[in-house]
Amino acid sequence: MTGALAQVATLIAKDLRIEARNRQTLGLVAVLGILIITVLGLGLGAQNNVAGFSATAVLWVAYLFSGVLCFEKTFAVERNDAVLAALLMAPIDRGVIYLAKLVSNLVLIAAVAAVVTPVGVLFFGFDLSAAPLTFAGVMALSIVGFAAVGTLFAAMVSSTRLQGGLLAMMVFPITLPLVMVSTQLMMKTFRDGVAPSPGAVGVLVAFDVIFLVVSWLVFEWVLEP
Repeated sequence: MTGALAQVATLIAKDLRIEARNRQTLGLVAVLGILIITVLGLGLGAQNNVAGFSATAVLWVAYLFSGVLCFEKTFAVERNDAVLAALLMAPIDRGVIYLAKLVSNLVLIAAVAAVVTPVGVLFFGFDLSAAPLTFAGVMALSIVGFAAVGTLFAAMVSSTRLQGGLLAMMVFPITLPLVMVSTQLMMKTFRDGVAPSPGAVGVLVAFDVIFLVVSWLVFEWVLEP
């Protein structure tokens, strides 16, 4: 177990060093997220009677498209110069590669969310002071499930020529329950003042657990050199 964790940490450090060196993925994805919020905000109107619902929905659109781009970029790095083939020949378990990519994607998405979320909050006048921890907790649970699905399917389509469109078509429908549940929870919390029910939070947790386990188990079969 210690050896596997060390391998995961090494691969995560490699991905983050590459990103820190070129800074292409994070900068591009953050700009994309801000543009999405700006365009949708101008189209929907920043001032409305259900700011919490609108802001959460728009933030999710930014998270989804930004996340798909993150997934693409992290696997594109491995595909360049046959790096992935060399990694697959290394004496490490395929599940280790999945966990490392998952954590790397979560770090990138969290960094993007740290930039994009304040923009959406300010643009829509979304007052988080009523339940900031609820917002953070629900979004964190949802993004973990989103990253679990996205990392798996990014590995499946990374060798095809239809990466962007195909990845989005595969990931978005599967993550729809996360978007719906988290958006409804935010609406009840900030519009109705009702705390999230254990059942609704349990749906998010169950989604995360199921897809984390399934993705870890099948990753070996979907990853191709």
